[in-house]
Amino acid sequence: MCTSYENAVNPDLIYEIYSYHGITVINKRKGDYAKDNIRPTNPILTLLKTDDEYQLTNTNWGILFNEKSPLIFNSRIETIKEKPFWNNSFKNKRALLPMTGFYEWITQGKKKIRHKIFLPDDEFFFVPALYHEKEDKLFTSLVTVPPNEFVGQFHHRMPAILKRKEALDMLDAELETAIKLCKPFTGKMKIVESVIR
Repeated sequence: MCTSYENAVNPDLIYEIYSYHGITVINKRKGDYAKDNIRPTNPILTLLKTDDEYQLTNTNWGILFNEKSPLIFNSRIETIKEKPFWNNSFKNKRALLPMTGFYEWITQGKKKIRHKIFLPDDEFFFVPALYHEKEDKLFTSLVTVPPNEFVGQFHHRMPAILKRKEALDMLDAELETAIKLCKPFTGKMKIVESVIR
């Protein structure tokens, strides 16, 4: 996890939520972005902070440092804690990815069926990420953590999940606090079979 997800959030809702907390988010989106069955390399909606400015923009999911390196679309919180490069990236280039659910493929009989995992009590949630700038483009890698009991039935990793207030705190927090916020989710989750569109 995570290799695909859904973002059915209306961006206006994100502006409203932050405005309610006295924060102005600048619209820097260019063009369209993926909303369902979002895969690595797709353009995605991303909230980030640069020089005290919050912006909602498009990034590409996955960081490719050079032609020989692998595409890094997920970053393990353990790696962020332990390795200086990733630690520094998370300190200085943090982002949030809005999601309405993420997908897992579950074997049923002889077939693998796509299922969506989501929070039944929340319209959407945020997943922390880090971003990288290359040739005037932005690329992101989302943060994964060990699974909670629910997700552990289906996969050995899960995205770090933040509710709205936690997400606000995470973008502004000191590094150690931000890292501590990246933990297995403890709230209610649900899974449903999901048809590929």
